[in-house]
Amino acid sequence: MKCQESVRKLIRPTIWIDSALEIPEILWAIGKFLDHPRLAAATAVCRSWNTIFTPFLYHTLKWTEHNQRHRHSSGIKDRVGHIRVIKLSDYWVPSLADCTHLERLNLNPGFGEIDFWTPLANLVRQNPRLVTLRVFSPSSEFLEVVFTCSPQLKRLDLDLVTFEITDSFFDVCLRLEELKMMDLALDTEDADSSWIHWPAAFPTIKKLWIGVNYNWDCTPRQLQYQHEFIQRCPNLESLTWSISLPIPAHEIKDLLSPKTSPCPKIKAFALHFTGFRPDYMPDDSLIEILKICNNNLTSFESYGFPFEWLYVQALITSLASSLTRLHLSECGYSTSGPMMKILSSCPHLVHVRCVGTLDALDILGVDHDKATRRSYGYMPLPESIHPPEWACKNLQTLEIAIYGFEYKPPEWQRAVLKQLAKLKQLRVLDVDDKTEFPSKDGIDFRLTLGLDILSSLTLLERLSINSFSQTMTKQDVEWMIKAWPRLSSVRGWVHHSVSERIELEKIFKRHGIVVKEF
Repeated sequence: MKCQESVRKLIRPTIWIDSALEIPEILWAIGKFLDHPRLAAATAVCRSWNTIFTPFLYHTLKWTEHNQRHRHSSGIKDRVGHIRVIKLSDYWVPSLADCTHLERLNLNPGFGEIDFWTPLANLVRQNPRLVTLRVFSPSSEFLEVVFTCSPQLKRLDLDLVTFEITDSFFDVCLRLEELKMMDLALDTEDADSSWIHWPAAFPTIKKLWIGVNYNWDCTPRQLQYQHEFIQRCPNLESLTWSISLPIPAHEIKDLLSPKTSPCPKIKAFALHFTGFRPDYMPDDSLIEILKICNNNLTSFESYGFPFEWLYVQALITSLASSLTRLHLSECGYSTSGPMMKILSSCPHLVHVRCVGTLDALDILGVDHDKATRRSYGYMPLPESIHPPEWACKNLQTLEIAIYGFEYKPPEWQRAVLKQLAKLKQLRVLDVDDKTEFPSKDGIDFRLTLGLDILSSLTLLERLSINSFSQTMTKQDVEWMIKAWPRLSSVRGWVHHSVSERIELEKIFKRHGIVVKEF
């Protein structure tokens, strides 16, 4: 009983367990939310708890060079029936040879350099329930085993496809629903395109990530093969194309055009630039791509492209009536005005993420040129402001750094919070500065600075804050817990002082709220 009580106290910070919850079904539901230390403690309480929590404890196992010494653990061999996910790095773990219930196998690049294909092939043979496979550069023989012994495989992630494995690779692709392929390396000196026996189509693939790894070169011929592969996926719904060459605007427009697309079901499109060349795209290429976009496109993602006013106008013209998800990364520093224009023009947006910034001036509709500053840069809030209205009233995720409060009175932050309070459907609010040079000029979540204005965000589940701006107190934390009953995660420093931060984090944790500093 003493052991059980001690474990109860250990678990209680995450979720309260009392005698009324000594029901297997409820304990099983609780197990999904416990971390490994608490799961390990729970399995030691009694036989019934051990039976319930052991499957969660051994569900996912990961080996790296840091825990290599545990690879011969006898305890693992006795519990292989509970293992569903394995992540391996650089070496084989003999005790895993008896696993027969795997659903996911993740092999890091080291396995492409060391001859472990025989034991891995045997592992695949005895796990017919395998659904997800991650592998670096598999042999043709290994892929043949995958095709023969993994009839339920739906997701494949691999980095290198060469001429030698195309036949077995294509066989596997014929039953996949999701494929991530970062290098279709068919452009070798002795390669002959007649060697490629293309299937007529890959009818089951719905989600595809294709392209080149970061900073790798891609030849025009490889680009041609990538385009050829995409065209053979008639039921494709989501496409991510990662490119390091000048953007093949013609090919992309052909894929996205409602009239010519061989993949008419595409609803999500992401374009990633992975190279360093400054002339990777003509000025009007992205504009032309956006103009031709199918009105059915609901998700657009851009990485590595400047996103300025001309691009914004093209996006709004083509996608304002259909876009629900927008994700922009590495898009330059002038994001505030364009992003505010999007947020006030696209009524169906639900998820917005931009690794950039949103200025208080733009949120409140204050003209940058007419904003007056007094001595020492101090800027009072204008007597009359006309903030642009959010078009996306059903926005659930907003991830963008909000700044512009330095040398301004508290009225500026209160006015911005009043605008945020209108987004009553928010589940995720992330205002942390993720730019290359983060600033401390962000929202300070204090009651004295208008925190209570956000009482309308009753659905909020995750909050990410600018760590360099916070001076929270106990009252602020307690208000958040009461006002946002669904809050489960806070990310960032809640106070610049370490001692204050530790005490405030304890309050969050007592209510089952996870605090992650970074």
